[in-house]
Amino acid sequence: MNVRDTAPLLSPAVAGRWRDRLLTAQAFMRTRRHLPGVLIEVAAQHPLVDGATPGEEFAARLRRGHELFQEYRKAGHPVEVYVPGSRHRHLGVEDESSLSRAGGDFLEKLGVPPSAVHGDDLNERYKGEAGVYGSADECFVAASYFRDGGFGTLVSVCSPAQMMRKTLHYLQFGVYPLNHTAPTPEGYHDFLHELLVAVPDVLGTDDTLQASDSDGAERLRADRRPSAG
Repeated sequence: MNVRDTAPLLSPAVAGRWRDRLLTAQAFMRTRRHLPGVLIEVAAQHPLVDGATPGEEFAARLRRGHELFQEYRKAGHPVEVYVPGSRHRHLGVEDESSLSRAGGDFLEKLGVPPSAVHGDDLNERYKGEAGVYGSADECFVAASYFRDGGFGTLVSVCSPAQMMRKTLHYLQFGVYPLNHTAPTPEGYHDFLHELLVAVPDVLGTDDTLQASDSDGAERLRADRRPSAG
């Protein structure tokens, strides 16, 4: 990796802003602790196998999400699961269905009731035609539904390498998740890229990728969004 790809250390002012975001998100979560509802976000992973079914890494997260669903249900909590992800393109090949639909079908086969599984419905509600094409979009939708749905606990299941970046996005959206990871031998996200490029970019350049003029969001959609929408 080229040294020019890395970002300088944060200035005290920027570090202070992020500390404030952390404290604000933690304070908000304390106001929700008395509420029984649990929202589990299971981070999607593209591409789908044969354009239709979750690959090894996505499946590992979904199985972990199912385990957590069962644990919270057994403890007496009402639980809902959000699987993000619009229909994707990878290296020019378009998936047949959305990541949300593929992940939702997987969870339902594991025994999660369809009424407890969300995907395209929330993608459409909170992102509309823009779709959900990256970690920031995933966190934006999950944080929005967490607030609007009156949940008390937010759980995020993702890969070990992307956990820090997703947490930063969540903090910017005002919530603080309980993170769980599902490691696999070959992960899509590279630890060094996350540490040296992606995380510094969120910390100092674009913390939400939600603005209409976000270069990062534009790149993701140009790379991942199918030509037919």
